[in-house]
Amino acid sequence: MTQFDSLTGLPNRAFFIEEAEFLANFNPTDENHFSIIFADIDRFKELNNTHGHLCGDGALKTVAKRLSSLLSSNDFLARVDGDEFVVIHRNATKTSTSLLADKLVKSFSDPIVIEGRDNYLGISIGSSTWPIDGRDLSSVLSRSDLAMHKAKVSHQSYVCYNKSLGYEYDREKTISIKLSQAIEKNQLALVYQPKIDLVSHDIVGFEALLRWTEPEMGFIGPAEFIPIAEKHGLMTEIGHWVILTTCKQINQWRTAGFDFDGRIAINISVQQIEQPYFYERTLAVLKNERISPAQIELEVTESILIKDPEKIIAVLSRLIRAGFSIAIDDFGTGYSSFSYLKKFQASVLKIDRSFVSNVTTNLLDQSIVQSINDLGHNLGLKVIAEGVETIEQSDYLTSIGCDMVQGFYYSKPLVADKVLSFITNNTDQL
Repeated sequence: MTQFDSLTGLPNRAFFIEEAEFLANFNPTDENHFSIIFADIDRFKELNNTHGHLCGDGALKTVAKRLSSLLSSNDFLARVDGDEFVVIHRNATKTSTSLLADKLVKSFSDPIVIEGRDNYLGISIGSSTWPIDGRDLSSVLSRSDLAMHKAKVSHQSYVCYNKSLGYEYDREKTISIKLSQAIEKNQLALVYQPKIDLVSHDIVGFEALLRWTEPEMGFIGPAEFIPIAEKHGLMTEIGHWVILTTCKQINQWRTAGFDFDGRIAINISVQQIEQPYFYERTLAVLKNERISPAQIELEVTESILIKDPEKIIAVLSRLIRAGFSIAIDDFGTGYSSFSYLKKFQASVLKIDRSFVSNVTTNLLDQSIVQSINDLGHNLGLKVIAEGVETIEQSDYLTSIGCDMVQGFYYSKPLVADKVLSFITNNTDQL
């Protein structure tokens, strides 16, 4: 009872640690390397939530039998947590570990049948090898676990630990610590990219974009630090800082004589919307700064709907009723659910830069851009394309009736002090 899992009959975590410690106490030779293979079952929680724990238990028993049938007599399989299994692969080489991982992955191509229903699960696997990836057991375990999590977040079936993955982990840990202090240390800044109407050529808005320069690490791009902020639960406070700073900047422009009647777009993360008082907190900021919601456009990505679409749509609907405009960012790259798009009550659809970059040379990208543009207009939305860098891209978007654009061809993101001069110098020239 102390060494075996009562559900699957496999060795448990305690037995696994005992076995791994025993192997790690030998002096390493060319023959006695062993790999730790961590395996996490994909979509198991959804199965549990949808069909109940008895169904989940049945699936775990089936998984245990299936994995056991693929191992040699030298290998050791244990269930170490809810839907996590681990293999000790003795006499391991990089090739043998990879081949075993591949067998484990392919075994999930067949459904797991529970109560007559086919359930298609998946598996995310990470591995590391003693003593190559660490002489002490804790290092080998943490690195195989790290590789497994990398496989899961990158939607790969199998990742083998390497030094670059270790560097990536260390950098992420450092960034998360420093980012948690960035607001207090006044290291964050906003820049503003103009949005241009393709018919009138007027400047109809700006998008507020977050920038971070860390004194020791230098400039860190948002494509790197924003996913880390989301992963470590930092986006709520960072997002609140962006809203507050944008409102204060609008007031500074107003004081300088620039009473802009367009909208400033702010990107909103799912972490912010999930907060119980996001709506009230946001409205309080605008009230304190004497900013109308009509001056703000909230940009959300399609993926914001994945976790709890009905709840998210309810919050967005309240924001729309308060006067905010909603833009759907990066359309076509994520969730793309037409049923939820219909309920969104958005005002703007944004075409992602990945489709725009080759729109003048790639017929498939042209078809995608044309389709998104037509869909947006058929739903009564304005359509804006981002990442416009050439006149040819701008001309093509004009030819298909796209409403607005933003990108380096018109302007790079501007620091706040340059916005007024940009408007003054370009009002009659765009």
